Amino acid sequence: MCDRIEGLISSAGKPVPLKEIAVSVTINGFVADVQSSSLYVNTEESPIEAIFTFPLDDQSAVYKFEADIDGRHLTAECHEKEKAKEIYDDAMASGHTAMLLQEDESAGDIFRCKLGNLPSKAEAKICTGFATELDLEADGKVKFTLPTILNPRYSPDLGRLKPLEKTTYATAAAIPYKLSFQLKVRGPQKIKSVQGPKDKLNVEYLEDQRVAKVTLAEDFKFDHDLSVLVEYESCSTPQIVLEKGNSHSVGLLKEDVLMVNFFLEPPAQIPRTNQGEFIFIIDRSGSMGGEKIQSAKETLLLFLKSLPVNCYFNVIGFGSNFESLFQEGSQKYNEDNLKKAEELQKQMDADMGGTEILQPLEHVFKQKLIENYPRQLFVLTDGEVSNTAEVLKIAGSNSQHCRVFTVGIGEGASTALVRGLAKAGKGKEVFVTDSERLQPKVISLLQCAMQPVATDVEITWELPSPVTSIMMPSKVPYFFLGVRQILYVMLSGTESVDPSYKCSMTLKGKLLSKPFEYKETFTLHDNTETGPSAPIHRLAAKAQIKELQFSDAQKEQIVTVSKSANVISKHTAFVMVDSEGKPVEGMPIERVVPTPAMGRMMFCCAAPRMGYSLSSLSRAAPQNCMQMDSAMFSIPQCAPFSMPMNDSISITSETSDVFEFVESKEVSDTQRMMDVIALQRFQGSWSLDTKLAGLLKTDVAILKQTIPVQDDYVVATVAVIAWLRKHHSERRDEWQMLETKALDWLEGQDLHGKSAEDLISKLNI
Repeated sequence: MCDRIEGLISSAGKPVPLKEIAVSVTINGFVADVQSSSLYVNTEESPIEAIFTFPLDDQSAVYKFEADIDGRHLTAECHEKEKAKEIYDDAMASGHTAMLLQEDESAGDIFRCKLGNLPSKAEAKICTGFATELDLEADGKVKFTLPTILNPRYSPDLGRLKPLEKTTYATAAAIPYKLSFQLKVRGPQKIKSVQGPKDKLNVEYLEDQRVAKVTLAEDFKFDHDLSVLVEYESCSTPQIVLEKGNSHSVGLLKEDVLMVNFFLEPPAQIPRTNQGEFIFIIDRSGSMGGEKIQSAKETLLLFLKSLPVNCYFNVIGFGSNFESLFQEGSQKYNEDNLKKAEELQKQMDADMGGTEILQPLEHVFKQKLIENYPRQLFVLTDGEVSNTAEVLKIAGSNSQHCRVFTVGIGEGASTALVRGLAKAGKGKEVFVTDSERLQPKVISLLQCAMQPVATDVEITWELPSPVTSIMMPSKVPYFFLGVRQILYVMLSGTESVDPSYKCSMTLKGKLLSKPFEYKETFTLHDNTETGPSAPIHRLAAKAQIKELQFSDAQKEQIVTVSKSANVISKHTAFVMVDSEGKPVEGMPIERVVPTPAMGRMMFCCAAPRMGYSLSSLSRAAPQNCMQMDSAMFSIPQCAPFSMPMNDSISITSETSDVFEFVESKEVSDTQRMMDVIALQRFQGSWSLDTKLAGLLKTDVAILKQTIPVQDDYVVATVAVIAWLRKHHSERRDEWQMLETKALDWLEGQDLHGKSAEDLISKLNI
């Protein structure tokens, strides 16, 4: 008999003290300042201790923790974590109401709030403030995401999903509290649009569309992260903002901080790096079932077809273990090896159990490097693991000879893992929710990987003589051409600077041994901002804290920076005690507030990999010791259930202990496009046959008559390019690299005096 996993038991029948969360967001350019207010009400006859675990983006800087209780306003202090816990425990023992906010020990994207000794019938309003950088999407939109989904993380030590300490998970329908949301956007240029990928929004534009006020048009459902896309007139224009310090503060908050957003435009004729080793590492654990694995398969196909001819490659799938396409290591990219990869792509499924991501990384890093072929890793995962620190450490220790690019898939993907792994591996990360197209984002990563690596990079600042500068973090960040970069600089001595003095930032380096230079000028009095929240100061401190944590700096250094900026870290926490309130009597009852998780059924122990039919699942569960978490779906444990006939079910019972419902889909234009792409040969051409002609909805004879070239491969390749441009132009970012390879191939063929573009333009297909 096996025990139910702690943390998966429903709180049904127990009062939930959290009643409402109100979130107010201010976006200014590429920075969001978020104020979250949570109302707790103790409806019971005894005092309670309310515990709420929630997600935040790993790059968020949490700087405020305040509360209003019975007319008293309390402000938390930032202490070393153990000291904060001691203060909280002492207050609990003495009967005083106390509050504690800290990062979870396992990852920097999980936070836990404790409200102890809340008296019977009392209310507490807890306010949390944090700042965060905004992601810039491939289409130029700025994306703000408020994480709400927190899935259990997979533990390699246990071989199963491990609920976080003091955490109860629930599906959207079982969440008992409400979320209200309002947003104000102020852009550096006019705002073209504000959209919600999954939520309907009320949007009001003001001040000649330089300001937008946004609210939710419908009640929020806790089955996804809340995201908003903001499109400015231009996101490629550099933005430099000086946030003035507070003369009444001390440390970092007293000084001015400069935030520089800029883009390094690639030279017009920059060559791509064709001589590389490209390894695609795909999460095939049970949690990747359904649309996730299907999207991953399509992405792999595009990846394989977009690879340069002169390269090496490999494909590795991982779950509880891992499997390599080429056991002996990466192989030359040619027709035979491409066919082997395509066969793997066709049969790939989410059938490999748990999420043991460390094993395939260790395997790759142990492989001998191929001389003159720089190694590039692409890790695609939904990121639900508990050993994040260990994974980042191995990537960082191998970053000199292997770059790592990451893709976080789905709601609740761990930002600590996905962002951290890319940063440690000197690569780049992207996130994709279930409603977004995965392919263009992954192809954008491949484009970054094929850029030549910049060397001898240095940044210099030209400032007036009384001004001194300190970059935060101190090291020059790794960058990619055409991708937004962010720098923070702490400035001292700016009070008496001539307002007209032209300051500058100069970035120099080499690309393929050729020098390049980027320079941006500004004044210290243009675009200045001053406010009590100081979000740019907080983000600069967070960047420095992350650098210190990653470099294994002394704990005291991190605590000093954290307390100086009032931004909590893994070594610090916020704590406050209501010493003026009347102490409560009696032992408080613990009440764990349910945290939203994706709708899954979880089982408590591993079983051999096998398939289950719907009719046999409820009968098989007791014998195989797979107790369902009935509370997750509000159904009796191990009771029979039914589902619509047009749904299919994917079940994995080895260590991942997860299965999901997947809606079936009809063959679409997308599938037709992918079928055409699948026929491309490794060097970029297509074969002219009836299968290709059928997909293009034409005839072989017509194509040969229309294109005056003898070579059938040329005819087919020209036809496909013309077809893609006409019928799938809106998805050009997905197939552009394989088109480039096709055009490169055409340039080397006999086109009878014509150019490839001449032939393509004459074909109306």
